[in-house]
Amino acid sequence: MLKLDPTLTGNWFLEPDQFQAEHHVVEPMPEAHWHDHVELNVICQGSMTYLINGRQVRLQQGAIYCFWAAVPHQVISAIENTQLVCVYMPFAEFLSLVISNDFKNDLMSGHILTATAIDMIDVPLFQRLAQEWDKANEQTNDILRDEVRIRVRRLALNACRTATSDETGEAEYKPNSRLLADKRMINRVQSMTNFINNEFGAPIGVTDIARMSGLHPTNATATFQKEPGISIAQHFSRRRHNHTPNVLADT
Repeated sequence: MLKLDPTLTGNWFLEPDQFQAEHHVVEPMPEAHWHDHVELNVICQGSMTYLINGRQVRLQQGAIYCFWAAVPHQVISAIENTQLVCVYMPFAEFLSLVISNDFKNDLMSGHILTATAIDMIDVPLFQRLAQEWDKANEQTNDILRDEVRIRVRRLALNACRTATSDETGEAEYKPNSRLLADKRMINRVQSMTNFINNEFGAPIGVTDIARMSGLHPTNATATFQKEPGISIAQHFSRRRHNHTPNVLADT
C-alpha cells in the first residue's frame, strides 16, 4: 500500500488524460492542490475531512464521493490510519459520459456528490481497482476504465450533494488558488459536449459544433480547450474511438 508524502500531494504522478487508481494512508495536506480530473473517493477504513470550495466536507467510511479535482481541495484532518482509495478519471472522459446535465453541472460547480445510500460493493470494488491498476495488461486496463465509467453513470442516477460546514470561508484560500469556471463557460462547454455525444456519428466538424454553441470557431475552440484541457477535435476523435469497441462487442 502506498503512503503518500504530504509534501508531494500535487498529483505530479498524473497526466491530464490518464486514468489512475491508488490506495493510500490519509494524512493532512500542507496546502490545497488541484488537477484536471474527476476524482472518486471511497474510504475503506476511518474518516477524513476535506476543505474544498471554501467549505469543510467530512467523508465517512464506505460511502462513495465524486468531485471535480480542478477545484482546490485539501485534506485538513483524518483519523489515524484512515485508508482511502482514489480513482482519477480524465475530465474529458467525464464530459463524454451520457449522464444527466444536473449531475455534471453540480460537479462542475464545486459540489462533492455522493450516493443517497452506502453501496456495500464500493469498498471491495475500489480496493480491486487499486490492486489491479498498475499490474494489469492493457486489455484488463480497458475493462477497469469501463468499470469506472459505469460506476459514475450509476452514481449519476441517485446522487446528492454531500453535507458541508461553513466553518472555514473562501477567504482562507491562498491568493493563487484556481477559481471555478464561470457558469456561462460551463454551459457552453456542456452544450458542445452534448452535441458531440449525440452527433459524433454524423459528418460534422468544429464549425458545426461552434455554431450550435453560439460562438465563433476560434472562441469555441479556446473555451473548450480551457476547461476539458483538450481541443474540440481531440474530444470528437476520442468519442468516436471509444464508441467503436462497443459497437464491435454488441455485434
